[in-house]
Amino acid sequence: MRPARRHVLRAAGAAALLGLGAACARIPTDSPIDSRPLTGQSQPGAPYVRALPPAPDATAPEVVNGFVQAGVGSEEDFAVARAYLTPEARNSWDPAAGITVYSGSQELKVEEVEEGRLLLMLQVVASVDRQGVRHLLAGPVVREVEVAVEQVEGQWRLSAVPDGIFLSEAAFESLFVPARLYFLDAREELLVPDHRWFSLRRGPTAVLEALAAGPTPFLDGAVTSRIPSISSGTELMMGTGADGTAQIAVPRAIADLPQGPRMLALSQLEASLRSMRTMAGVRLVLDEVEVNLDENTRIERALPGHRPIAAGPTGVISLADPGASAPAVQLVPALADVEVSSPVISHGGVLAAARNPEGSVVLIASTDGSVPVREAATGGSFVPPTIDAAGYVWTSTVSSAGALLALSGHGAELDAKVDAPWLTGREVRSLAIAADATRMLVLSDDAAGTRLDLCAVVRGSDGAPSSLTEPVVVRTSLTDMTDASWYDEIAVVVLGTDPATGDRRALIVDLAAGRDPLPTLTPGAAQIAGSVVAETVWISTEDGELLRSDGETWNAVDIEGVDPSFY
Repeated sequence: MRPARRHVLRAAGAAALLGLGAACARIPTDSPIDSRPLTGQSQPGAPYVRALPPAPDATAPEVVNGFVQAGVGSEEDFAVARAYLTPEARNSWDPAAGITVYSGSQELKVEEVEEGRLLLMLQVVASVDRQGVRHLLAGPVVREVEVAVEQVEGQWRLSAVPDGIFLSEAAFESLFVPARLYFLDAREELLVPDHRWFSLRRGPTAVLEALAAGPTPFLDGAVTSRIPSISSGTELMMGTGADGTAQIAVPRAIADLPQGPRMLALSQLEASLRSMRTMAGVRLVLDEVEVNLDENTRIERALPGHRPIAAGPTGVISLADPGASAPAVQLVPALADVEVSSPVISHGGVLAAARNPEGSVVLIASTDGSVPVREAATGGSFVPPTIDAAGYVWTSTVSSAGALLALSGHGAELDAKVDAPWLTGREVRSLAIAADATRMLVLSDDAAGTRLDLCAVVRGSDGAPSSLTEPVVVRTSLTDMTDASWYDEIAVVVLGTDPATGDRRALIVDLAAGRDPLPTLTPGAAQIAGSVVAETVWISTEDGELLRSDGETWNAVDIEGVDPSFY
């Protein structure tokens, strides 16, 4: 299966890089948390390679190269890298500002601009900001970095350099690990992932610090947290159980919370730590007793749906048994005899929505008859609806006026118009809200082309939406994108055009780790839906054909239907 192979290949690549042993690096963060240093023995998988100090009588270009490569050594606050700087520059340089990740396939180039000034040229593939958020570029981009040098006691030293460090792709992938910080949705019912990269060497300490510091900007205001501020002097203790499993002592600030908030905070902490590949089997210990969060106390991760559906000749049909000889099962009785398009069903399996074939009406119904059929939006050209776990059906007119519609499954009086000023004047192609009822993908275009945005829904504690956060752009490498939907917690499936060949292409885009192409498509692919839980991706074509893939090839399915989705 493709999803399994994707994860195995990624793990194998990381293991190979660890064997190469590139060196330790970290992004220090300002935090009230103090912790004892975690050694390589206490934090498995943290690689170590010595950063090299300046060679005697090194030329100015050699000093520039040496400084760049010394970014792998984080010991003593990057003491080796600082050795390449003048005394004044050592005091002002801030390695915590972020990371420039460059391609290691080409040698670094350094040219002299004028006396005392040099130009460093890099093939940059990504950047990582102070919070540990990685921003992938669509492809390698040449970046020119101007630096200044001067002589200090007869040796060339850098007197002006940009803040942050430089790491090759190989060094970054071996020294840093992706993790998901889990915050709470506005109703405190679901965990919402915030994907970051952390130093392997710092491990759980960095995760706890980041949880205490709060979410990244696009989630700010849309999520809550029960992780308290941690007072200075608190020590994060890590040990090993009798079975070799890592054990983390719950900080006193969390242990002292009232029962309800404490269980929420422990759910956040446990899920966040376990998202790191080196901490998957971690156990929390409170007062020397292992913490067991059962189904009544743990807040669970919100995984994508695994049951495929589509619009049949009439009604909303199940694709769960594509090889069956019997007609596909109708899932929404009230729509069984109605021609519909773009059907969706909530993850709870009850609330349903669809458009009429022309896209001028959005219908709300249910799988069990508990929600009467209503025409919730009429009189426009609407994009396919998407349903959140708080009971709202989201849609928009294709020509955006800077707002989305949130149509309530509990009645028209609760419908809301949610402002999204950054969409004003754009043509909306698709919406997809994540299973956590918080993060939303918005695919739109204008004269500059298509753009896939990731934003978050700001709600009240009752789940009623009030606004959208400012989005971040999801880099996909595709042009003319026509559809995008969630594949797992932090990955999406995208349908678009390969700019290099002009062919239609489908990708799995992991928001933290990169892109994975799906098998080559035939012309006419129009809609896409996938699920890591089901380990399948579905495509419908402009000719009304359904295609299914397990990652190796596309297979036609003998079911008449269009517009696949999962619930």
